[in-house]
Amino acid sequence: MANYLILRSEDEKERIYSRSMAAQLARITLEFLEECERAELIRAGRMPGGGLGYTTADVRNLARIRRLRRDLGLDLAAVEVVLHMRRRIVEMLREIETMEMEMIRQERELQHEIQQLRRRLAKDADWR
Repeated sequence: MANYLILRSEDEKERIYSRSMAAQLARITLEFLEECERAELIRAGRMPGGGLGYTTADVRNLARIRRLRRDLGLDLAAVEVVLHMRRRIVEMLREIETMEMEMIRQERELQHEIQQLRRRLAKDADWR
């Protein structure tokens, strides 16, 4: 059996790794992977054929969990808090980026209006 499967969606290809391959890529044991699942820090998806599988993002998340445990000595409850805060920060950064883009769009519209008003004023001044 292959260690990964490529699922094709309309938008992209996504690798789905077997449990053993995901653990190996994240440099964790299968026991630690199961511990993360029990703590609901990670959730496997069903692969065609019924096995459990993990995406590349899941593998990155498992590696992040491993580093938080190893480098900071956090227990899984604390890791959950850190991961939640990280997700929220990422969401907030996206919101800020969206707001910045909207502000840039509005600024361009206002600059365009100012230019039009200046042209009108210049025409009115010439007419008198």
